[in-house]
Amino acid sequence: MSATLHKLFAAVAKEVRVILRDREALLILFVMPVTFVLIMSLALQDAFSERAGIRFPLLIVDHDQGVIGERLIEHFGGDSAFSVTSLRAAQGGAALPDTARVQEDLRTGRYKFAIIVPAGASRDAGRRLDRQLGLATAGKPPAASVDIRLLADPTVRRDHRGLVIGGLNRVLQGIESGMLLARYTQVTQGMRAMGGAPGKPAKTLSTFTDITDAADDAASVSVPVPTSVQQNAPAWTLLAMFFLVIPLSVTLIKERQQGSLLRLQSMAVPPWVLLAGKTLPYFIINQIQVLLILLVGMYLLPRLGGDALHIGHAPGAIALLSMAASLAAIGYGLLVATFARTPEQATTFGATSVLIFAALGGVMVPKLVMPPVLQQISSISPLSWGLEGFLDIFVRAGGVREVLPELLQLTGFAAACMAIAVLRFGHGLRHN
Repeated sequence: MSATLHKLFAAVAKEVRVILRDREALLILFVMPVTFVLIMSLALQDAFSERAGIRFPLLIVDHDQGVIGERLIEHFGGDSAFSVTSLRAAQGGAALPDTARVQEDLRTGRYKFAIIVPAGASRDAGRRLDRQLGLATAGKPPAASVDIRLLADPTVRRDHRGLVIGGLNRVLQGIESGMLLARYTQVTQGMRAMGGAPGKPAKTLSTFTDITDAADDAASVSVPVPTSVQQNAPAWTLLAMFFLVIPLSVTLIKERQQGSLLRLQSMAVPPWVLLAGKTLPYFIINQIQVLLILLVGMYLLPRLGGDALHIGHAPGAIALLSMAASLAAIGYGLLVATFARTPEQATTFGATSVLIFAALGGVMVPKLVMPPVLQQISSISPLSWGLEGFLDIFVRAGGVREVLPELLQLTGFAAACMAIAVLRFGHGLRHN
């Protein structure tokens, strides 16, 4: 065991010397992601508030089965910015999801917004309006205000939540105005029939509870509102991680062509030791990249006029996710190296495939603005797994438990790539 460890340390030391020898390439590994994060975060700071091309999944849970639910479904169903799913209470039917279930659907991204209409909302609205118009009987208790609840995925920007809030308040105001007109007409006709003069409605009527942005409530202060930097910092960091496929695969292929690997094999160095010796230095480089991007987003970007990066409250989850993403990137680089015959092939295929992974994974374009079909296809990209994991931490206030699916996906991908690479690497050494 001590001899194997000595060989591993020697392999690591050799790879470190090779990396440090090419200082220009090493500088690019750190400068490139920082530059992209700064440029893209500042350039897209306001673009995230644009509505064009976005279609939000909206859930309407109607416990009331009255005019309120009907008008809400009609309004949002006719708006091209929303894809409406309506669930209405039915006699003897399945129970509607409770608030906890709806919040879980929002957290997982199934819906971006949810409107919950309580049972008896239409009836209570009429009673409250009657009381304010002085039509309620003396013995009747005052009706409580009608509380229509709006819930939103915390990853949705405040601007987009404002679209829903505005539409919801317009619908409720329209319902209130219709009820008021009907009652005023009824009262007027009754007074005229009795030969009296119609009264005037109250100057201020408040039938429904005002719909506000939940992000402003004290209960949701701990959940940060996503910003451009919270999208771009992890996105471009992951891209930089996976771009290690180029130097990693190129150096491995060159050593194979120059016969360096054969000389190491003659010294009884196992294939996994050779690959581990290459993996560890790049693993450390990846962790430095993550730390550097976090510091830039947290401290430098605000000084340049951008939004500060809020990283949540789970540093352990960040560390685990960055390590899993690094292993996935390195595993993919080793896999490319074992299949490519020349450095040119490794460079071309490695760069192209990583860019495709990035485009599908929401690095270049947020998945929110992608069509539904492309959003489903994006789930095959390891960069998508890493990005969703970081968003779970930064935006949704998640921890290790919340990012566990992404951790399993990344480590599984890394294990599969490395296993194939070790087998092909050993087979190639035996047949050279």
